[in-house]
Amino acid sequence: MALFGKKKKDDSATQDSGGSVAGGSSFKRDERKARKFFEHAEGATEKNSLDFAIEMYIGGLRHDADNMARHEALFSVAKRRKASGGKKAGHKDKKAIGPSPADKMLLAEKIWAYDFTDHENMVEFCSRAVDANNAEPELDLAPVAHWIGVMALELPGPKPKIKNFIKLRDLFSQIGHFDKAIEACRGGLRIDMKNDTLIASLKDLEAQNYSSKSTASKEDGSFRDNIKDTEFAAESARGASNTLSAVDQAIASRREEYEEDPEDLTRVSKLVDALLKKGSFEEDESALKLLDRTHDTTGQYRYKVKMGDIRMKQFTRELRQLKAFINAAPEDDSYAQRYKDTLKEKLTFELEEYTDRTKNYPTDLRLKYDLGKRLYQARRFDDAIGMLQQASEDPKSRTQAKLLLGRCFIEKEWYDEAVVTLRDAAESYDTADDALGKELNYDKLRAQIAAA
Repeated sequence: MALFGKKKKDDSATQDSGGSVAGGSSFKRDERKARKFFEHAEGATEKNSLDFAIEMYIGGLRHDADNMARHEALFSVAKRRKASGGKKAGHKDKKAIGPSPADKMLLAEKIWAYDFTDHENMVEFCSRAVDANNAEPELDLAPVAHWIGVMALELPGPKPKIKNFIKLRDLFSQIGHFDKAIEACRGGLRIDMKNDTLIASLKDLEAQNYSSKSTASKEDGSFRDNIKDTEFAAESARGASNTLSAVDQAIASRREEYEEDPEDLTRVSKLVDALLKKGSFEEDESALKLLDRTHDTTGQYRYKVKMGDIRMKQFTRELRQLKAFINAAPEDDSYAQRYKDTLKEKLTFELEEYTDRTKNYPTDLRLKYDLGKRLYQARRFDDAIGMLQQASEDPKSRTQAKLLLGRCFIEKEWYDEAVVTLRDAAESYDTADDALGKELNYDKLRAQIAAA
């Protein structure tokens, strides 16, 4: 198992990446040459000549490929370049650097540096690092592979592919990091929870991970402790498998019941609920198709409402994921822009959805509040005022409706109306020191100052 120590040359020199006997390394280390390239890279970075800095770091790494500090320095340049609007690697940037496994790794790293948030680029870089680590006895590239592999696990992108998680699982296994191989396996299962191969692989990896830890700490732990750990690992694996199979069994069971009598609306609803519990895009789409077909055949509006609820949850899930990407890569403006665009799409959809619902259920005041809230968010204040005034007649949504109504009045500079509305809402609200109470009093003060 190769961790972060230097490889033993007598072990790694016995075979090349293809499994044949290797006479030695094709990599020739020259730290003096590498240092000259790195000095040029640092100078180019100071001058903000970032493309040239990347070229110089790659040039230096050709002579000192497992210098982890320089890989990290290259990443810092890549982030600065992307923040300043740098483009992806073009055709000329993908020209081969050299024939050796280390050269191929550095080409993959260069392409990745030009677009470091691209998941395919991360996985390719990791794969080439593992190949070079296996082929070059002079180099210890397992830390580089681990570093970029962990990044690939943490930043899978908005539409991750299961093949990339499978690849990462195998790569982490090759360098002996079974804990990360387990994470990769679970990442694949989040995309396809009924993948029997991945479920079996997860069990094997958990056993390998336990075995490697147990061997490493055998002298420190007692026999009784090791037995307990083994039982815990086995129980955890069984629990994960049972959880996955329980969801799939429920779907299969509900689908079987539905297929016996597709006209039974109770069976339709049960199958839809089972599909939605999976929490995956594919099952959501299956549920939507089923609901759409049922709405067409029955004409019952409640099925269209259910479809709208699923779509809104999908938007919320996508926004949550994009927010995580923004936090992980704040220098990448593309995630922030996609977040804004998705937020607009969500609001547009919800405006249409709640407009349609209020037409079909004209006496439901809660729906009027939901529509009024979206109209306020869209800055359609005149339309929002009408809806929120009606919604404020409902005791359940009265306070929230008056808060938004007061804000609409402030936006339109109708300060006297805002003061009256917000004062009435604040005085009738029992809990002045909770979040809603504080908002009411703050906006009331804001309106009073503006009115004065």
